[in-house]
Amino acid sequence: MSRTIGAALVLLFLQSIGMAWAGPVEEVTQIAAGRGQALQDGNVEAYAAAFADNATFLSSFSPYRIEGKEAIKAYFTELFLMYPRRHLFIRQSAIRAYNDDLVIQNGYAVLNTLNERGEPKALDTRYSLVWSKIGGKWQIVDQHVSRLPVAP
Repeated sequence: MSRTIGAALVLLFLQSIGMAWAGPVEEVTQIAAGRGQALQDGNVEAYAAAFADNATFLSSFSPYRIEGKEAIKAYFTELFLMYPRRHLFIRQSAIRAYNDDLVIQNGYAVLNTLNERGEPKALDTRYSLVWSKIGGKWQIVDQHVSRLPVAP
């Protein structure tokens, strides 16, 4: 029994050291993982929580940029209604930290959706996110998603 308690204490200690040593990339990666699940679940609040109040979002579905967290939430509310089922596959993701307060994340993704009529659609996209540490909290200040050109 004491051996089990000792092992548990060692694991807790090692976990706390790992958290203390986590850098910007690890911190943002952890937040981003939760956002992916929120997107798949259609949880607008959880998905939009990482956006700064004055964030900008450029979407391949919209000809204009969406400005501000509330407008971004409204946009995703409508998008999740249009595509009630969706699954995102991330490819060639890259994440880089600049100092301790700026992280750039980009890559490619395939978004598989079913619209409200049950029609499937696959969209090949590229994306970039700019994360900034604001008031000690990582927030997205800019996100851009565009469709990849279709080969002739």
